[in-house]
Amino acid sequence: MRYRLAVLSAFAVVLSACTTTSTPSNPLQERWNGKSAGEFFAAFGPPNSDRSGPGGTTINTWRGGFTGGRSCRVELTVNKDYTIRTIRALADRPGTNGGPSHCEKTLDAD
Repeated sequence: MRYRLAVLSAFAVVLSACTTTSTPSNPLQERWNGKSAGEFFAAFGPPNSDRSGPGGTTINTWRGGFTGGRSCRVELTVNKDYTIRTIRALADRPGTNGGPSHCEKTLDAD
């Protein structure tokens, strides 16, 4: 009986060590989630608009990267401490041959 308990305990420890971590779903999130919104806006300019979000967050809409008839528009959800929780492209152009999109290039996420 003790042998079974020891084996089950060891198995539980091994399984608990095998947790997976969620990876950002796109390069913009990988680059900016958890970073300061101040850093983002200092580098790329102020947001075009903002509104209150759930849980005391602020949702900022930013547009820029105007080159060759293209632009980038993203939405950033920012915590009370001005940390970017999420970023998603609202308007973007895909990259050529599977390369980085226009927003990814503009926002240094490529």
